[in-house]
Amino acid sequence: MISPGQIRAARSIIGVKQSDLAKASGISLATLNNIERGVGDPRASTLDAIESALQDAGVEIQASSLTESVRLNILARPKAYETLSASQKLLQLLSPGSLNRPDKVLIFARRDRNAEHDDNAIKICFLIEAKNRNILFDQVNFSIENGSRVAEIAGIMQAAFAFHRYELFFLSSIIEDTTANEDLDALECISGMDWIALDHPAKFFNTFSNWNELLRTYGSRAGHPLANLAALINKFELG
Repeated sequence: MISPGQIRAARSIIGVKQSDLAKASGISLATLNNIERGVGDPRASTLDAIESALQDAGVEIQASSLTESVRLNILARPKAYETLSASQKLLQLLSPGSLNRPDKVLIFARRDRNAEHDDNAIKICFLIEAKNRNILFDQVNFSIENGSRVAEIAGIMQAAFAFHRYELFFLSSIIEDTTANEDLDALECISGMDWIALDHPAKFFNTFSNWNELLRTYGSRAGHPLANLAALINKFELG
């Protein structure tokens, strides 16, 4: 069971306030404050919720009869080839309540050397650069091969523009497949590239597809995330 000292240390290592952790854990600020001060007898479910929120932020909590430790995984690289869990994780990272607040959101397209068809040859990737931690999504099968895939990417892009409009960057060309690289090698290779500020999703989509064609195909569908993304961008442009 996580201890008050471990909670304080974990907050320090990821740089969040009590109010941030309380919200992410689904508990009140007063409850968390009391727990950190060693006041009262918190429920096991409350401590589990705190520990789960910290683990989602990359913190490892360990304890034995003699020692307690808190460690941060500075690089995460989800390997979920099914995109649902990865897209949920991305949306969580991009949300205002994330304990891994992005300093930069980097978006790029890579080739897929294993793809048999042209529609699957390009994968869409994300690198979230947060304080003391990076989360690289280059091994997930994000693409725009059909309407549901376009909706998935558009939903992620909508969250990115809504909450991190001035922290968005992209690569203006498609890069080679990075999935076989070791984790740190992939991160160093990708983060060291020439990133460009992204102020409109068309600039990114046009590196491997056609934004206007995507809008004609999906943008007229009421409630489709691409239509919502386009509406958000229009709102920005109108001031």
